[in-house]
Amino acid sequence: MNLLAAFPKSVAVEFKKSRHKHSFLLLAIAVLLNYFYLFHGNTPDRQAWYNVFFAIPMINTLILSVLMAVLASQSVDMEHKGNMWNLLPTLESRSSVYLGKLLYGFIHLTLFCLLQMGMVILMGVKLGYEGNIPFSLIGITFLAELVSGMIVYQLQCLLSLLFPSQFAALSIGFGGTLTGLFLAYVSTKAWTPWSVLLSLSPIGMDYQRATRTVTLFLRQLTPLEILTALVYFFGIFLLGLYLFTKTEQGELSIGTGRRKASKSVHSGLPVELIKLKRNPIWIPFLLIPLISAVIGTFNFTQNQGILQNTWEDLWTQQSLFLGIFFLSPLVGILCSLLWRMEHQDSNWNLILTVTTPEKLVKDKWMTAVLLSSVCILWIALIYLFTGKIILRLPGEVPELFWIRMLGAAVCLSAVSAVQSMLSMIFRSFAVPISLAFAGSIAGLWLTVKGAYYAVPYSMLIYGMGSSSITGELNVPVLLASCCFYVLAALTCSIIFLKKTDVRTHV
Repeated sequence: MNLLAAFPKSVAVEFKKSRHKHSFLLLAIAVLLNYFYLFHGNTPDRQAWYNVFFAIPMINTLILSVLMAVLASQSVDMEHKGNMWNLLPTLESRSSVYLGKLLYGFIHLTLFCLLQMGMVILMGVKLGYEGNIPFSLIGITFLAELVSGMIVYQLQCLLSLLFPSQFAALSIGFGGTLTGLFLAYVSTKAWTPWSVLLSLSPIGMDYQRATRTVTLFLRQLTPLEILTALVYFFGIFLLGLYLFTKTEQGELSIGTGRRKASKSVHSGLPVELIKLKRNPIWIPFLLIPLISAVIGTFNFTQNQGILQNTWEDLWTQQSLFLGIFFLSPLVGILCSLLWRMEHQDSNWNLILTVTTPEKLVKDKWMTAVLLSSVCILWIALIYLFTGKIILRLPGEVPELFWIRMLGAAVCLSAVSAVQSMLSMIFRSFAVPISLAFAGSIAGLWLTVKGAYYAVPYSMLIYGMGSSSITGELNVPVLLASCCFYVLAALTCSIIFLKKTDVRTHV
């Protein structure tokens, strides 16, 4: 009874803590991305309703997973920042804290699903889809999204509890999302928590390889699929409840411990690298390009009837997911991590007394550029190893590939400048990352429309050649655009630091 009485208060506290976290803005962005993917430029046909409900699990395996990871990170991060884990149990029970966080995520998730389903009904009627509104499909999809979304949210809350650095939790979330997308092309079974939404899809697909025709059909969910989803849901819930309530935070957290003194802030660029030395930042930069390459290589070998056995097609497959969806958010994670220390406690008051805004902004940006360039070298190494050693592709590596690598590095410098600015402005670790993800989706749409230079995220797709390595590449315009975004972002960052009262950062 005491738990039930404290429950509404715990939820209210979570919303109060998040009032400056822009969580509802993130919901709006997620719904907008759904709209562009599902309806923008699509022509209705006789299977229009089926097309929409077949596409929803695909896009939301990406969008909903990232959204839940960001919300979970926001919900748990404040306790880590303020060292509140041992204080909170003196004010309310650990179980009420945990359940309050879950209900906080559930409310956001429900609102997202309602907005999405409302948009589907509205656009279906507006576009004149054949047949009646499929309320049964709407209901099944709605419930599937609630279950799968809460599975991911609970898992990310657990990861955020285990890792005081939200960098680690979000990186695992991104890696899991990428793996879930990969498995979607192999099987619809819920091999991972991120694959549950696809396994609960009420629409199946029959692909005839000989005629290359696709037929969508209504399918029945099997008891095994439902049982698997429930096992994930309640298993992660009970594990999270146990760890939240039975374990002292100091005993559980991974990555905590005594920290050695670092060099002076006056030592320049190495200082930023020293700040990162106890963060496993190399793990996502190592694994996510590797996972993307595995996905691309699998698609390359399985679709030789459509693709050619060439270096060009291999690059397109390996870089597709990485360049379009994940490379910019990776840089976003890095930049948020670089600015995280300044946003903690009263560090802004200290840091700006011992250095200048110009130097601080420059060092953060150069560090992000350095590590991003190393990531590009790693991507190139994977590509060369796969083509030369594993697949033994004929011919030589196309000369254009090296130009694309340089173009990707230059474009990442622009993305780094913009993300560094966003990470400086927003105190939340997760908001700049979610904006990077949204920018990647918007960049894909702009690339399709031919507006390559509209935003740095579309420039990355264009410069990297993720859609076509042999496509158009205007190097002078690319360089000029990148220089513009770098100078604009760095200038705005410096002006912001000079003109904004430092107390607003505390």
